[in-house]
Amino acid sequence: MIAPAREAGLAAASAAADEAAAVPLGISHVALVTPDLDRFRAFYEDVIGLSTAVVLRMTEPPRLRHAVLSVSDASVLHVFEKPGFDPVAEGVGTDMFTRGRIDHLGFMVGSLAELEAVRDRLVAVGASEGVIGLLGPVHSVHFRDPDGLEGEVNAVNAAWDPRQEDHEVVEDEPDPHMFTRLVAAATRRRPAERSHA
Repeated sequence: MIAPAREAGLAAASAAADEAAAVPLGISHVALVTPDLDRFRAFYEDVIGLSTAVVLRMTEPPRLRHAVLSVSDASVLHVFEKPGFDPVAEGVGTDMFTRGRIDHLGFMVGSLAELEAVRDRLVAVGASEGVIGLLGPVHSVHFRDPDGLEGEVNAVNAAWDPRQEDHEVVEDEPDPHMFTRLVAAATRRRPAERSHA
């Protein structure tokens, strides 16, 4: 049984939390493993357009090299190099939903023109067939990185209306304004261009 004073304190704390609810602003990081950190960096820097913030090496076991690649001011890829790493040989599949805990990555760009520019770079290195399709609220191009991990680069499809989908039904829409906020956020320009040194 909870004491009345403690119960009142919990209720007050809960009410305060409801008023100032902390919500995620985006993905902070995705941790990945690659057999070749330099190859991974070259692809994600030169083709996708990310920049590396730092490359480190552990001084104690397992003594791995690892890097942090910036996706945005608040979102990074934290990539660990494990020489000889071969998930397929270890029984992890290559088809959707058989690729382990990280199935794929998705990146958002600010416009269809930017998506086309990234698509062109992906096609140039043989990482994508270059087809831009509609995937619900986004235009999307799929790619496969040098390690075989599938990803998408997306641009908002401002004309999307979930009620007009032929192959999906809206079961619940607890935040009907989310898409409006997504369009606004996706079309905002970054304050400063990042260097890709």
